[in-house]
Amino acid sequence: MALKKNKEEAKVRIFDDFMEAKETFENKDNSVDIRIEALHYMISHQEIYYVLKILAENFKENRVEDHPFIDYVFASFRNKPRREKDFKMLFKMLKSDNAYLRNAVIVFLQDYGVEAKPFFEELMNSEDPDIRIFAINILGDVRFEDSVDMLRYFILKEKEINPLMTAIDYLGEIGDESDIVILESLKEQFKDNDYVKFGIDLAIDRIKG
Repeated sequence: MALKKNKEEAKVRIFDDFMEAKETFENKDNSVDIRIEALHYMISHQEIYYVLKILAENFKENRVEDHPFIDYVFASFRNKPRREKDFKMLFKMLKSDNAYLRNAVIVFLQDYGVEAKPFFEELMNSEDPDIRIFAINILGDVRFEDSVDMLRYFILKEKEINPLMTAIDYLGEIGDESDIVILESLKEQFKDNDYVKFGIDLAIDRIKG
């Protein structure tokens, strides 16, 4: 590993290749500064997918000493994820036991904005109702510009009770008075289901304030 001086005459660590930077980063005996330098190299020289994959593999537990590395990665991406495998890795991280990592992904997607819409639409159209519930939970947390419209569309087409009620609950938080018509219509549709009617009434009360 060579050292060179930049314009300010400060020493900057140089890596020969991605694997050397990866090994340097994953060596927890190295200082925070050296590991950050390794992260910088990886972000600059490797696809987003592989950097996200390294995060998912190395930060399965929530440890305070790891937070600077997680923050650095999400603040340093020059390009946004574009490919399906990038979003699938983000999805995997959203299921992590590491709450700090999950929150970092949520904030990242929130800043990403409407460009993440296809990612959520794919999850919300999953055949697995648990995945649909998970997608609604994350969508409710991210709350980008199209979140409300996506919830409305989901509610109108969803047939299973648990995903439907998850969406109704979030609509009660981020919807407006125009959504009361939709909710009242659903209430009539499920007039024999006390659980659904109760949830709809709660959502309407929240909207009314």
